Amino acid sequence: MKTSAAVKFRNGIYGFLCIGVALYALSHLFRDDFYSFKTNGVSDFLIWRIAFHMHFIGGAVALGLGWTQFLKNFRTKQLNLHRRLGYLYIIAIVLVSSPAAFYMALYANGGFNNVVGFGMMALCWFTFTLAAFVKIKGKDIEAHERWMIRSFAVTLGAVTLRIFMPLMIIGGVSPSEAYQVIAWFCWVPNLFVAEWIIQRKYLPSAS
Repeated sequence: MKTSAAVKFRNGIYGFLCIGVALYALSHLFRDDFYSFKTNGVSDFLIWRIAFHMHFIGGAVALGLGWTQFLKNFRTKQLNLHRRLGYLYIIAIVLVSSPAAFYMALYANGGFNNVVGFGMMALCWFTFTLAAFVKIKGKDIEAHERWMIRSFAVTLGAVTLRIFMPLMIIGGVSPSEAYQVIAWFCWVPNLFVAEWIIQRKYLPSAS
């Protein structure tokens, strides 16, 4: 049985990481040199820059709001606010960040592996979040919760990327090789964890 203090500590860590990475992402919008990370010249195109801003702004909103959707006391005591923030989370992903992320993935540094990795991540992010919306509109709360867990697991890819990419480089992996790994490693393991959580919470009805 988890103590109240342990739950609050865990939620505090989640919130700190999510909000911290969201603010870090937004800070990039004010850096003139940030586009220099692109090695294929695509950052010179206006449509790519628009997609870049859409992805970072939408992703920051999703990350900053998403973790609150799993706070049990918050859902119980502030149900209307929970719903409003949930709609903002869904809009930020489905209409803003994931379509932009898919477009950006087509021009990802690192070639075919990274195009597919980040492209699949964007497609899963869009699909899982849309499924969560469809299920809650159909008043299937358990299915909604399952798809939200999967959606947020992909959202947390922004956090795991920024944790494991530096660790791999510190461990001696070259930045280019680390980026080949992180295109998959930042989100696929998150989904395994998400499915483990779902199986524990909803077995045998998980879908």
